[in-house]
Order: sequence, then C-alpha cells, then structure tokens
Amino acid sequence: MRAWLRAATSAALVTLLALPGLSTGTAAATGGGAGGDRSAQCAPGVPAGPEGDAFYEPPSPLPRGRHGDLIRAHRIEAPDGARACKILYLSTLHDGTRVAVSGLVAWPDGPAPRGGRNVVAWAHGTVGGPRQCAPSAAPNPARDLVDYFTYDSPFQIDVGVPALTRFLAAGDVVVATDYQGLGTPGVHQYVVGATETHNVLDSVTAAQQLRPVRAGKKVAVLGWSQGGGAGLFVGQDAPAYSPGLDLVGVAALAPAADLGPQFAGLVPPGPRNDSSESHNAALRINVYRGFLAAYPELRATDVLQPAGIQALEGDGVACIEHFADVIQNNVGDAHQLDTLFKPLREVPDSWHQRFHENTPGYVTTVAPVLVMQGTADTVINPHSTEQYVRRACGFTQPVEYTTYEGATHNTIPFEAQQEYLSWIADRFAGSQAPSNC
Repeated sequence: MRAWLRAATSAALVTLLALPGLSTGTAAATGGGAGGDRSAQCAPGVPAGPEGDAFYEPPSPLPRGRHGDLIRAHRIEAPDGARACKILYLSTLHDGTRVAVSGLVAWPDGPAPRGGRNVVAWAHGTVGGPRQCAPSAAPNPARDLVDYFTYDSPFQIDVGVPALTRFLAAGDVVVATDYQGLGTPGVHQYVVGATETHNVLDSVTAAQQLRPVRAGKKVAVLGWSQGGGAGLFVGQDAPAYSPGLDLVGVAALAPAADLGPQFAGLVPPGPRNDSSESHNAALRINVYRGFLAAYPELRATDVLQPAGIQALEGDGVACIEHFADVIQNNVGDAHQLDTLFKPLREVPDSWHQRFHENTPGYVTTVAPVLVMQGTADTVINPHSTEQYVRRACGFTQPVEYTTYEGATHNTIPFEAQQEYLSWIADRFAGSQAPSNC
C-alpha cells in the first residue's frame, strides 16, 4: 500500500496511465475477440477480448448472466510451470447493481486432482481510487508481490500476489480481483464490505468457468489491508452470496477492520512516522469517496471542508501514493491537514451508521480466521486490529492472532509469509484450526 517510490519505469507508466482514456472497440462492445489471435485465448469458447486498455471496457449493455459469469479472458505471462489470464466477469455492488469487474487467475500446469484444485482468492490492499490503478493493468501482473523498497521495483502501486509461486507450486489456483471501479468503469466503492465481498467471491466463480484451470469448490481468502477487511467480510457473508463455494478460512494481513470505532474516535493512537499523517489523510478521503459512491444519501460537505472537497476530486485522478504525496506537499508540509476535514464530532449519524455497517466482527465468520499484524504499522493501527480480534473472539469460530515485532505495513506480507502459507495449507487439508482467543 505504501510504496513511497515516486517514479515508475516508462513501461509501467504507459500501461497504468493509459487507462483513463479507454478505447471502445467493436470487440469490447460485443464481448468478442474470439475470432482474433487464438494464442490469447484461455479456454475454448471464451472470448479473449481486445488487447490493452480496451480489455477493461465492458460490453454495453452488460451481457445477461449471473454474478460470477465470465465476459472474457486473455492470456498473459505466467511464472514458470504455470499459466495465467486476465479476466473480466460479472459481479454486483452492495445493493445488487450489476457491474463488470476485472482481475487475473493463475494456475499450475499439469493434471488437477479429482474434484479440482484448491483456490486461493487474493484481496489486494489499497491502490487508490482511479480505474488506472488496477493491479492487473500493470505489466506482467501474475508475479510474486513486488517489494517496493528495492531499486528493482518499477511500480507505483501494489503489483503481484504474496507467495504466488509458492501457492502454484503447492498445486493451488490463485485468483485476484481488482475490485469494482479499478480497471472497469465506475467510482471504486472503497472499503464497502458487501461490494468487495461480491467482487472477491465472483472472481472465484469466474475462475471455475475456465475449464483448463480446474478450480474446485474449496476456497481460502488471503487479504492485505483493504483486502484484509474484505476477506473478513467474505468470511461472514460467503454462504449467502455464493452457496456453492466451500470457504475453509480467511487469512488477513493488517486488515482494515475497525472503521466504525476509528471514525468515532474510539481507537488509541498508534505508531507514526514523518509521512503517516498525510498518507492517512489520503486514505480517509478515499473512504469518503467510496462511501459517497455507494450511499447516495451521504453528503461530502458533512465530512469535508472546501480544501477537502478539492482533494476529493484529486482522489479520482491519482493512485494512492501519488495522492498522498500531493496532500503532503499542499497541506501537510504546512501543518494544515485539519483544513481538509470536518471534526469527527460534527459528522452526522448517517455517516457513522455506514461506518458501523462496514466494520467486520459484529457477526460470526463461517470459517476460521488468521490475523497477522505488525507492531510498527503506521497505516493500520495495531490497536484497531486488536479491537477487531476481541469482537471476533466473542463467537465460536477459531481466531488466531499473531503480532510481528517491528513489522510495518509494507513488510508484513513478507514477514508473515510462512505462517499464512502453512495455515492455508492446513485449512485445505482439513486440519483443526488453532485459536488463541
């Protein structure tokens, strides 16, 4: 989430910045492309769709079908011994509105076990509000998660999936949604739990429709930050929305799981650094933008001052790290972040009700949960994660909570890797889940 590298290679920039002016070719408008380059097809009978930007432009009107139905799938570069495709599929928003959502799926070469392969659904962390910030739009996105703090990273957003190659080596399918509004049209409904839940679950259903993938019914969710919170909502809502899937567990890395208490001012201060206040201001505006898109009764002027309204427009232009840098430059350096927001005590109950609705842990999950949190995280306050764990421990499902001393928001996917790999493998194997509630 917090890639403070401020430049990307020209190849990454060309791909990521081209999307706002998406073209609308005939193939995209019809969901076609099946008659084109057959080497781009992922499965017989499934349109590959157009190349590049136009892949993300869905047919208008959307095709008939159920949520999770594939619209198109286009082959992309994959790790050795595996195959991968970008996918475009039908999903729904929190209110049932039909939308198209993009993502990717990767799977191992070779025969699948009887009953199909186990599926790991990756729910990515915050990348920002504009559609060009979709992780699958980056060059060669089917890769292990890139560590920002190396000189090898050309990206300005999260790209890749933690431990992708290790999941593939274990025989698992990995599917990664971009979420609604990232890649595809529409304002991204950031941290709206039901929308993200639908997008994650429908990515699994879409992967099942690609016959070479041989995706089975067993699913584990791995999520980070925004995606960690999404995963926890998947754990609560999966049976109602996707009854044909068998959710075996949710592993959440530094999850955004305490929205209600945070916006009510009920969480003690957490770790900070020189950039954290501006970065968290960018995240706060991203929350407001997502909620304004999801809930038409809410008003921006109830939560933002004039300077914040201006910044809200910028949240639809820049990915999260660029946006945070602009906030730092424009108001943070002058110690004027308070000019962006109305005080929390003045925020109307209508907003607080929506924050509460989008806070997991007030009902039980249907599967075991693993939560991993770094003690030096300046993005997701460790106190917020502790509050979620206390709520979740009030029910009967196993909850395992692990803290990593000195781990930051950026390092937790790497430092906790062995734990979530083993934990997910055990859930697929049917082992009893640990709990330290």
